[in-house]
Amino acid sequence: MSKPTKAELAKYKAILTAQLANLRGDVGSMRDEALRASDQDASVDHLADQGTDNYDQGFMLGLIENEEETIQHIEEALERVAGKGDWEFGVCPQCTEEIENGKKAPKDSKKARSAAKLDPWIPKARLEYLPWARYCLRHQEDEERNRESA
Repeated sequence: MSKPTKAELAKYKAILTAQLANLRGDVGSMRDEALRASDQDASVDHLADQGTDNYDQGFMLGLIENEEETIQHIEEALERVAGKGDWEFGVCPQCTEEIENGKKAPKDSKKARSAAKLDPWIPKARLEYLPWARYCLRHQEDEERNRESA
């Protein structure tokens, strides 16, 4: 892939902004629902109903946590689109690091040759589907594997 054009950046910004507004609204309504459920706990007569309500509230709080993480990723992506992020929008920072480390390796080493083949840009198909993607697919899988083992 190559660096996104200004038109593509504008398109991604519009998608990210719309998604952010939707998620903020969803999280707000879920939060209201969870608070309403906690106010009703005292009025539940049957223990099984109270257990179900507690499970539902815990599930809702888990969804809120996941949505808030996505909101954070979208806000970071919007910063990168604006040129204010920690790295450029559409670039996988892990690939960039591998390329930089490969360039420091001796020219005849395998590491330098493999780094020269790397493309630090996240494929456009991935950005079309998930515009707040932080990593290429390979490094996203590594990130998820590391999260599971922690």
